[in-house]
Amino acid sequence: MKNVKVPTLDIHLASFLSLNNITPELTKQGTRIVFEFPSIPEVTKLTRAYNENPSVRILDYVHHLRKTRSMMLAAR
Repeated sequence: MKNVKVPTLDIHLASFLSLNNITPELTKQGTRIVFEFPSIPEVTKLTRAYNENPSVRILDYVHHLRKTRSMMLAAR
């Protein structure tokens, strides 16, 4: 269980995690891009925080959203 990954298709969650310094690994599965994060307690904690609708600096979040989207399009 050394290389266990937490997959998500949600670009907004992936951007939020990226905003908090956890970089996704992108994997192509068919026509979809899956964002995979390391299975660490910090990812679980931040995912829970994301679902509670936290306040974040909007310009920082949008920057990470655009960066994540460009990574996704480049992986296709």
